[in-house]
Amino acid sequence: MRSLVLGAAGMLGTDLVAECTRRGWETVGLDLADIDLTVPTQVQKLKDRDWGSFDWVFNCAAYTAVDKAEEETALAQRLNGIVPGMLASLFADMKWRLVHISTDFVFDGGATRPYREDDPPNPQSSYGRSKLLGEKLVLQSNPDALVCRTAWLYGPHGKSFPRTMAAAWSAGKPLRVVADQTGSPTCTLDLARVLCDLAALGPAGGLYHTAGPEEMTWHAFALRSVHTYALANGLDRPVDIEPITTADWPTPAKRPAYSVLDTTKVASLGIEAMRPVDASLADFFTLLGTP
Repeated sequence: MRSLVLGAAGMLGTDLVAECTRRGWETVGLDLADIDLTVPTQVQKLKDRDWGSFDWVFNCAAYTAVDKAEEETALAQRLNGIVPGMLASLFADMKWRLVHISTDFVFDGGATRPYREDDPPNPQSSYGRSKLLGEKLVLQSNPDALVCRTAWLYGPHGKSFPRTMAAAWSAGKPLRVVADQTGSPTCTLDLARVLCDLAALGPAGGLYHTAGPEEMTWHAFALRSVHTYALANGLDRPVDIEPITTADWPTPAKRPAYSVLDTTKVASLGIEAMRPVDASLADFFTLLGTP
């Protein structure tokens, strides 16, 4: 198996390269320093097979500045929508299968049970709309592609919510965290494993939900994060985090109030669920060390 990871220097991309390599797959990781996917002459290098041919391509490259996307709408649409669609068409021609990463932000947050793949999307932010455009263009030009939605990512490489919470608490800063947004925290270490499991199986193209197995609010996730960090470092002092509402913490981009993803479809393929949050957080903080 030969695999290509685009966006290889990012939080998920780094763990994907490691997971592919661990499985013995011949793996190439490319990031912006290696190739600018918005420049046709550089994309031509893929078509010319400068790095060889691949069985699977994992596209983790994306515009991820959720709030800034409200101002940079055209840029977000280009990077999250048009470019993935172009890549999907190229890989279809080259017979390379594609795993494209999408997000829970394609939903409006009005559900009262976990979102399934066939639930109608209705993004409420520029970022969400750009990611939905990417989903549509990828599957239109490459029906064999796997579009994998995920949510609330955290991992040992790069910035993440648990790391921020642990660092602030460790520094003695007062913490206030939103308690009326609910989602599926997802560790990139576990997500990388599930994405590789999917590639190894080679299922039919389409939408797949690949997120953590538990649902909780940001406030609950903050508490779990700090408690796990304190336990891992032998710190015995109170964890006091004030719950607040979304209205108390306004942001340019509207977040879904409820964006838990139903992963039944992936489980039906025989793929093992991701670890519970406490287990993945313990691993996360062990690998991270001092936040």
